[in-house]
Amino acid sequence: MPSAEPAEYQTIHLYRPQNQLGDLLLNVPALRSIRERFPRAHVVLVVGRQNAAAVLGQRLADEIRVVDTRNFLGVARGGIRGLSGPRPDLAVYFTTVSYSRSAAMLARWSRAKERVGFDPAWYRERDRAGLTRRVAYPTHAPHQSDLSLLLAREVGAGARPDPPHYIPDPSLLPRAPEGAVYIHPGAGKHKNRWPADRFAAVARDLLARGHAVWWLAGPQDSGTVEAAAAALGRDLPVVRGESIPMLAARFARAALYLGNDTGPLHLAGATGCPTVGVYGWTDPDEWRPVGRCVRSVRAADGKLESVEPRDVIDAVLPLLAEERCAVG
Repeated sequence: MPSAEPAEYQTIHLYRPQNQLGDLLLNVPALRSIRERFPRAHVVLVVGRQNAAAVLGQRLADEIRVVDTRNFLGVARGGIRGLSGPRPDLAVYFTTVSYSRSAAMLARWSRAKERVGFDPAWYRERDRAGLTRRVAYPTHAPHQSDLSLLLAREVGAGARPDPPHYIPDPSLLPRAPEGAVYIHPGAGKHKNRWPADRFAAVARDLLARGHAVWWLAGPQDSGTVEAAAAALGRDLPVVRGESIPMLAARFARAALYLGNDTGPLHLAGATGCPTVGVYGWTDPDEWRPVGRCVRSVRAADGKLESVEPRDVIDAVLPLLAEERCAVG
């Protein structure tokens, strides 16, 4: 049970500087629950430079500190800032399936009176965060957002807030088309990529039904949009090089987002966009985006190549027709 009442925490530091966009967005319900549970506390959120755009401008904390965890110098600078600043009452070190040594050291250098996180023994790591309270990692495999909420509950928060979990910049919304369908055939991890010709088959079906379909290309997709476009046999508009805030604005006004298990999938779900993810080796029961209108497609054998276009279309069409998921 939590050992402190909410009034005891005047300053709270939350650590999630690992650089995966999707993982950070899965952490947002826990971050929001702490912010809402301790409204009078000064909350500082520490994130990595590569994923900072997913939280900058969001009302998750009073202060967002961006640390470059990709090199020792960046971590050292973050540590010096922690050592030289006021000592917080509480630090929560969020981990999920992996343990970040640099993030753990940042939590230690905060010198917080209480430092809470999952027991590092589960990761076969020593306690680099200097935790004052170690939380047992669950023996079952909950959804990743529930995993983070376990740590929030340990400090007296943990109520799951209602979606959406990402609020787009209102000034960007007029620049986004209304009712578009975005299809993202790429992913940074090659093993997360459903075959491009099958995305093309879904696009062909949606075009025949009168939907405005756009391709989405990420910086690590290496030709997946080109392969899907070639399989489709016609040109479609392509979104490339878009910032996270602008992507969020697009998704907030979209009719649908369809993609692999990668960062933009989680961003779409977090904005409330009707979202369909195609899964292979990763289990959507653990990794699907947080959101109100999210659906997942995965074959019984857990292989991407076993997912057929009809399986995805069968998930997409009811979502497009669902009134509560309509563009508003």
